[in-house]
Amino acid sequence: MSEELGWSRTVISGAVSAGALAALVLSPAIGWAIDRYGTRPVMVVSMVVLGVSMTSLAWATEPLTFYLAYGTARVVFHTSAPIGASTVVSRWFIKKRGRAIGVIFLFGAIGGLVFTMQAALIIDHFGTKVAWSTLGLLVLGVSVLPSLLLVAERPEDIGLLPDGQAVGVANPATAVQIPDRNGMMADDSWSLRGAMGTKAFWVLFFMGMAMFCVNTGTNVHIGAYYRDQGLTLTLAAVAISFSWFVSAFGSIVWGWVLEKVEARYAYSLVLMILGTSTLYLLTVDSVSGAFVAAALIGSVSAGSQVIPTLMYADYFGRNSLGKIRGISETGVLIGQSTGPLFAGLVFDLNGSYSFVFMLFGGIAITCGLIVLTATRPVRRHPMYLN
Repeated sequence: MSEELGWSRTVISGAVSAGALAALVLSPAIGWAIDRYGTRPVMVVSMVVLGVSMTSLAWATEPLTFYLAYGTARVVFHTSAPIGASTVVSRWFIKKRGRAIGVIFLFGAIGGLVFTMQAALIIDHFGTKVAWSTLGLLVLGVSVLPSLLLVAERPEDIGLLPDGQAVGVANPATAVQIPDRNGMMADDSWSLRGAMGTKAFWVLFFMGMAMFCVNTGTNVHIGAYYRDQGLTLTLAAVAISFSWFVSAFGSIVWGWVLEKVEARYAYSLVLMILGTSTLYLLTVDSVSGAFVAAALIGSVSAGSQVIPTLMYADYFGRNSLGKIRGISETGVLIGQSTGPLFAGLVFDLNGSYSFVFMLFGGIAITCGLIVLTATRPVRRHPMYLN
């Protein structure tokens, strides 16, 4: 797009930041809407908006129209899609929550893998306009009806209990209480106010901000960086797709790991890998190096989605999870809005990503130590309960 439209990398990456800033404003409202009206209507509307926005990008030849369309699509990507899907799966699973969340993000990674390669091939043969139109129509074709017809908000709504346990009573929601993996009962769920009064919430909030500042700031520019290092468009797309491939299987692996070890230790490991992979990019100048970096980035992408999602559900329960995730996601959005723009500005000023990668690597490794302080919160007052 930079070559076709004559836009700088700052202008293009700024659209990512604009979308994150818009989502920053809307995220709490979407979290509230999920708890108030349910995930199904929110997801249906969101998928229609996403498909229309992506299709309209084919005609976005001015920065303003590009920002409007791309920013709208990023709002769905940042808020209703991840919050809605993870909230539903966290309500459906307790003992098997780790692997269930892993499966959710497995399919997200498969989508990234398929769509990245598809987009690269279409751009090579037909240009960016056809690529945007195709992606938008695919979203409308595969996402709207399943969201409308197949989503049940809670297992209790259809006569089940979490983890697939059946009940034969008229009102299963009140008949049985099942403790979670840490002994928390469903009616012990934290309120939004109570959650925001804990140290754990704010550690997770700021770690999410740092994680996605570094991860998104690197990933938005990595295709251009690979091109700068001499890779062709196709090889760059293959390397990026390989990271999605690793992320797909990594989601399942991290879900399994979270059923064996304490989540904050897994979070620390992900941040350490993120720091290492970002610093490693400084040495990448070949296809093999790009694939090593892609493997590390893929493992981080999986862990950064699965681990915080599980920690919020385990720490604060099911009842107000939409509202809690809606607020916590604003930290992620701040990181996602600042990282790509900062990296683009530094590149346009210096003609290099070296400083960005060194700074981002140091931030990630430091946060890998800080996140170890995110211990499970202890309830001190009844008002903290929902």
